[in-house]
Amino acid sequence: MIAIAFTRVADRLLVADPGLVRLKTALRSALACLLTGVVGIGWTINQHTSPTLAAPAILIAMIAPLFLRDARLFAWLTTLLSIWLCASMSFVVAAALAPYPLAGDAGFLVLLCVGILVQACGPRALGSAMVSVVTFYLGLYLHPSEAHVAPMIALSLSAPAMVVLVGRLLVPMWPRATMRLAIHTITLRAERVLAARDARHHDAHLSSLNEAALALEEQLTLLNPPHADALRERLVQVEIAAGQRMYGATSAGDMGTAALREAIAHLEAYGRTDLAKQRPHAHPPVRTLAVRFADMRTKLSWLPALRATTAALLAMLLGHSVSPERWFWAVITTFVVFLGTRSRADTVYRGAQRLAGTFAGALVSALLIVGLRDAPAALVAVMVLSVFGWAYFILNAYAPGVFFITVLVGLVYGQLGFAIGPLVEMRVEEVLVGCLVSFAVAILMMPLSATRHVETRLVAVLVDLRDVVRLAIGTAPSVSGDKPASAMRRLDRSWHDLRIALRPLRTQRVFVWNPNVDLATGSLLACLHWARALGHACERTRTALPPMDAVLRQHGASILAKLDALIAQYKAGDTAFCAPDTNAKGAGSAHVDHPDVAQALTQLDGALTKFAERLGQGVAKPRLQLNWTLAARDA
Repeated sequence: MIAIAFTRVADRLLVADPGLVRLKTALRSALACLLTGVVGIGWTINQHTSPTLAAPAILIAMIAPLFLRDARLFAWLTTLLSIWLCASMSFVVAAALAPYPLAGDAGFLVLLCVGILVQACGPRALGSAMVSVVTFYLGLYLHPSEAHVAPMIALSLSAPAMVVLVGRLLVPMWPRATMRLAIHTITLRAERVLAARDARHHDAHLSSLNEAALALEEQLTLLNPPHADALRERLVQVEIAAGQRMYGATSAGDMGTAALREAIAHLEAYGRTDLAKQRPHAHPPVRTLAVRFADMRTKLSWLPALRATTAALLAMLLGHSVSPERWFWAVITTFVVFLGTRSRADTVYRGAQRLAGTFAGALVSALLIVGLRDAPAALVAVMVLSVFGWAYFILNAYAPGVFFITVLVGLVYGQLGFAIGPLVEMRVEEVLVGCLVSFAVAILMMPLSATRHVETRLVAVLVDLRDVVRLAIGTAPSVSGDKPASAMRRLDRSWHDLRIALRPLRTQRVFVWNPNVDLATGSLLACLHWARALGHACERTRTALPPMDAVLRQHGASILAKLDALIAQYKAGDTAFCAPDTNAKGAGSAHVDHPDVAQALTQLDGALTKFAERLGQGVAKPRLQLNWTLAARDA
């Protein structure tokens, strides 16, 4: 009975966390933070000095594991070293500028700007930037003397040592185990597709399966195991069978059920047997330093950095008026609210999550301080659990992550002897100031409204869909060996980005926006399925049969013409919708030389036509634009 319950809990964790990557990362962060705290605070107690000397080390140990994602040991250690060096230099500079308030404030703004600037440059750059911001804040707040800076930096060396101990020995990265768990996640989500009976949940189950496949694809790219193509083939078979189960006709749907069961069994067999027989993974080629810097320059986010810095400056001015000592919370709020956001809706959504998490966390921390005042061991246990919860949620579910970090901050300050009531009140006020400033800057300076942001993501999906069709039917030469399968993964990522862009709007139903895009996403997901089936069928056809004939190419060209029309319309921002020419369909459905290709083309044509028709259901009236200030309709 216990084994069954444990299996069910493990399966639920796998469904929510492909490969248990987030769980392992959170466990590494909590253990590294605990061990670093034991070493650092134990040393300060032995030396009869303040436990705050261990604060930089504990912060580094808490944050670093979130960004250590390299497969190669040398790259992993390089990332860890980069994070520690940036944190140490940031703390030393902050300690030097602490006696000069204006210089310290200016340095903090510069560091925030750099953090937003490199947000898209990879985990190493983002992790170094985030830990630098936090340690700079710590240096300004603690303003340690020159005699204390050296031992604090020396103690911070324990952080990378504990991270190595935890990340390489206690909770190591086992590539095969991670791959096996990721495969099991896909089979569990595919079984949910099999069990689905309500049509309203079909799109959600398929999107969930698609996200798990993307997570496995990221692991394949990171680890580069041998025979990865065989695993990708079985993965595509599962996705195609799942789509056939949902979008096929009645008889085809029954066939899709059998095909999905068979595809799941093949994928499970690969995870049990073939994966265990593989040799250690081969590492991808190492890029030169010049190539890395050139790639980083193309990813710098100048406009988001300008907006975030403007918001941080305003929050700093208002935060100083609220509290001369706690204004950092308002400024850091603007940093995290603008981190990764691309539209006004994203910013407001992120700010609302921060407010909700802060309110709940402040209340819980106050209750815990009062209830566990005489139980220090229990308080330490809650702190470790808070670190675990923060690391588990912060990169995927922002509101719970903010809740746990707020609980942790409250407990730490409570243990240091601060009055918890005024502290909680001050934190809520400063976070509220930061969020309100972020809202104002987003409304005034964000170039993308929510509707336009969604449409931009929609255009990206359509462009990638066009690339898949072009490569599949051979009307465009592949670039750098590009294949329909790799183009399909780019399409999957674009679809994921579109769903993320829609999330704030689906949450805030009280605002007015264009509902036609939301209505059409089901048909667009069907287009993705038939595009995947088309690419898979065309790749198999070219290896076994002569090239595709002119009839099928003509049918594919008509689909490309419809996609070009949709892309041109949304790029131009037209309010009038031009219905596609449904008579432009080729005769591919009657062709028998390549029945799989012909069926995929026919179904993709039908799904694309249905998608276009749903987009055009609001032709009689202008499209509704989201207005976060008045929620009014714009023509």
